[in-house]
Amino acid sequence: MNASSPFSKPPVGQTGQQEEEISLSELLAQLLAKKFWILGATLAAGIVGAFIGQLAPNEFQASSLVQIERRSDTVTLPAELVGELLRGGESSSSQLATEIHIIRSSLILSPVVEALGLDIQVSPMEAPVIGSILARRNLPMSSVFDRVIPSEYIRAGEVLRVARLEWPPGQARGELQLRVLGEDQVSITLANGDVIEADWRGPIALPGGGMVEIEALRAGVGRVFSIRLNESRAAVNSIASKLDIRERGSSGIVDFRLRAPEAERSVTIVNAVVAAYQEHNLRRRSAQIDQSIAFIEGQLPELRADLRRASTELSEYRRTQDRRELSLTTQELLAQTVTLETAIEDISFRREQLLLRLTPNHPDYLALQAEEDRLRLRLADLRNLLSDVPEAEQELARLTQKVERARQLELQLVNRIEQLRILRASTIGNIFVLESADRGVLVGPDRRQPIFIGLGIGFVLSALGVFLINFFRRGIEDARVLEELGLALFATVSKSRDLNNAKPYDAIYAMAIEAPRDMVVEALRGLRTGLRFSLAAAPSKTLMITSCAPADGKSFISLNLAIVSAQAGARVLLIDGDMRRGFLRQYFGLNRKAPGLSDVLSGQTPAHEAILHFENSGLDFMCNGIFPPNPAELLASEALPRLLDSLGQHYDLVIIDAPPVLAVADPGIIGQHVGMSLLVIRHLVTTRTELQSVKKTLENVGVSVSGCVLNQFDQSASRYGAYGAKYGYYYGGYRYKYD
Repeated sequence: MNASSPFSKPPVGQTGQQEEEISLSELLAQLLAKKFWILGATLAAGIVGAFIGQLAPNEFQASSLVQIERRSDTVTLPAELVGELLRGGESSSSQLATEIHIIRSSLILSPVVEALGLDIQVSPMEAPVIGSILARRNLPMSSVFDRVIPSEYIRAGEVLRVARLEWPPGQARGELQLRVLGEDQVSITLANGDVIEADWRGPIALPGGGMVEIEALRAGVGRVFSIRLNESRAAVNSIASKLDIRERGSSGIVDFRLRAPEAERSVTIVNAVVAAYQEHNLRRRSAQIDQSIAFIEGQLPELRADLRRASTELSEYRRTQDRRELSLTTQELLAQTVTLETAIEDISFRREQLLLRLTPNHPDYLALQAEEDRLRLRLADLRNLLSDVPEAEQELARLTQKVERARQLELQLVNRIEQLRILRASTIGNIFVLESADRGVLVGPDRRQPIFIGLGIGFVLSALGVFLINFFRRGIEDARVLEELGLALFATVSKSRDLNNAKPYDAIYAMAIEAPRDMVVEALRGLRTGLRFSLAAAPSKTLMITSCAPADGKSFISLNLAIVSAQAGARVLLIDGDMRRGFLRQYFGLNRKAPGLSDVLSGQTPAHEAILHFENSGLDFMCNGIFPPNPAELLASEALPRLLDSLGQHYDLVIIDAPPVLAVADPGIIGQHVGMSLLVIRHLVTTRTELQSVKKTLENVGVSVSGCVLNQFDQSASRYGAYGAKYGYYYGGYRYKYD
């Protein structure tokens, strides 16, 4: 892990609290260093979120307030009016959860679907991605959009409403495609590809017996709509999923809310649902009464037939017995018997009615059973008394009793039917509408929420991106890594835009001459001052400048350091020590055949002939010479130290631009004969591992690195930017410029 990472372990002796504070300050510094990038990414994500928030269609909500009374489903009247038949006991009140399931069921919603035609699905053709926006908003420069966006796609304010759709019998349901041809003309494309053109203001007949009736059409020419007839169950499920039913505490006051893409449609649907629920509730409360009436009406024909037969038998018996009459005692016993039999029949009828609602073990049913048993015992006693009457009078009493009992039962049932009809007419439901839905309110979607979500995601992802890039970055950030490796930082040379894509033969390559007031040159002047004191204590006034790898900028540093040193009045010699790929000769306008270091070391050219003086820079220059086949062997010969000793007697400073250490062995050989060795490090490119390898390679041959130059320092690309992460204060915002 990079030593500069805020996730590194704390040093020995450092407390956890201190490490936490340092880590937080470093993380904050990393974010502040990339604040503009993070801000841009966050704003871009917010814009994307705002766009996404506009894609969803509008949602309107209509609300109706309803009171649901908690009372028994059975409507009762006083016993004086209807007797004990319909009194019964109070039933437990229905729980609201049960009622909600009933309201959401097909029992309530299917009539709503059928009445409003909600099983007819009309879908306009929308433009990709921005179709919902076009359907809701009139965009600026609408004439331009009309020319760019195809005419098939719907625009704001356009609508198609289908009042009725009858699919041809025997044909599988499919999809119809309607296209607007003109003010009144439309074309309908069937599932099999056939096209029908007709006037939409009247019913449009479909082949096979189907029909389409359009209620309203407001759309431009060319617009396309798809029409589909869904299953009733699917439409019911769609309404149930959008219907919200909530009770206010336990007050019995219930809010019916429904969401729909159109305000008017939401109002119509929620009112229809409440009305359907009211009607169902009223029917449910009247169902028991209707059942009782039907049962009694089913018993009357048989009872009247029994009455006719009994009357006929009584008349025939009287005729055969010379119109015999009953005694007063017998008439009294007969009246009591008829009364008891009528009461027993009434109890039996009531028991049958209770069995429709209760089980045989219910207390009410058992009470009626006990009462019937008591009356039957009393009836048996009366019949025993009648057995003492003469046989002829007994038969007459029996027939008379039969007629009276049938007549009493008929009268009782007829009265009971009238009472039940009165009861049904007076029945009212327990659902009362307190406030009907009158308008749909725009409730969604929340178009601001995606903006905040986008801003949050943009900030988090961009911050994580910064942390991840910094975490995996292995390039040298600042002097801390150098200090850990035991290397001294002599200078930090900033990155210059003027040097972008600059070639060695370009004049700007010698920035010390072309741009002497640039901060890069100022940094090299500071390096020159530091080296003056260091070389004073060195064995010789020779300086090797090398790097870890190619393209780190060692040749640029060598040239410009030599120029600023010469500008200070020193006698400076610059040697291109790279006899393999050196290119400093290009700046001085020399060709590859110009004599140089390789020729001097091989003895083919005297040193004074290979050294050229350039007035514009004020320094002497020795190029690398003709590329030899054995550069390492030439450098390892005795010619190199003799050359450097002789040059040291004539110059105040000799700078050797050596090849990269990790590429060839030449720097290790040159470094053994110079007074100081300077290592050029490229900011954010040279890695810690490369530095360790270079240091170990040079130490193995007895060469120590005197110091380092951090080249092409890019403050904006740095992990901490202009903020000092180690010490927690702002230092990089300082700028100095003079004329």
